[in-house]
Formats: sequence, C-alpha cells, structure tokens
Amino acid sequence: MILTITLLGYTAAAKDTGALLRKYYAVKNALVDSDVQAVRIAIGELQSVLGPVGSYGNRGDLSKVVNKLAVAGSIDKQRAVFNAVSTTMWQIVKGTEHVSKRVYYQYCPMENVYWLSDEPIIRNPYFGASMLTCGKVSEIKQ
Repeated sequence: MILTITLLGYTAAAKDTGALLRKYYAVKNALVDSDVQAVRIAIGELQSVLGPVGSYGNRGDLSKVVNKLAVAGSIDKQRAVFNAVSTTMWQIVKGTEHVSKRVYYQYCPMENVYWLSDEPIIRNPYFGASMLTCGKVSEIKQ
C-alpha cells in the first residue's frame, strides 16, 4: 500500500513538472520566434498550470515572476523578465527527481542570462533571429 501511494505521488509530481516544463518551453519558443501573440498565449497557459500544480518547491517565487512576465508590455520587456522565470524554473528542475527527459540549462554570455531547453541545440530566446545561436549549455539535468 505504501509503495502504491509513493508511486502515485511520484507519478503526479513527474506529471506536474512535465506540464510546467511544456508550458515554459512554449514561452521560450515563442520568444525565440519573436512572435508577440504566441508569447502572450503561452504566458497565459503557463499561468494556468501554476494554480493546480503544487508538488514543486518555489511555487510562490515562480508565480510572482510569471505574473511580472504577463504584465510586461513588449517583447523586449518580456525578454528582460524571462531570465527571472528561467532561473526560478531551473531551481525547481534541479530540486526534483521528477524529470522524465533531459533539461538543458543554457547561457547567453552577451546578456548574462539563462534559459531551459529540451534539446542541446542553442536557440536564444533573448535575441530571436538576430543572434539565434549565441550561447552554450551550462548544465544538464537528467
């Protein structure tokens, strides 16, 4: 019985972290594409998973920075806030064992900012097409 409860808890936490990462990646990818409408929609979807998701630490911190991201008026302002979202997400990812796929923590030396990716290929969300491949993989969570 205890094993079943433990496995169910692990499965729920993995599902929560996976949903959170999928919504985060949608924001990141929309920023990479410099698609203002897609960024706005993806931020709303990220906010929607923050409510019911409760099995990860730093939930309050993440909610605060995602809310700042939501009220940022332009794509440049959204990119400025995105680093805070990314560093908080990385703290959550590093602090959990519930990651089913590798997460790449990537770094842009031009702006001294970070983001997460589900692939090792660099697609910089801070510059879009102008410096798409600027960056490197800083850490990997397996």
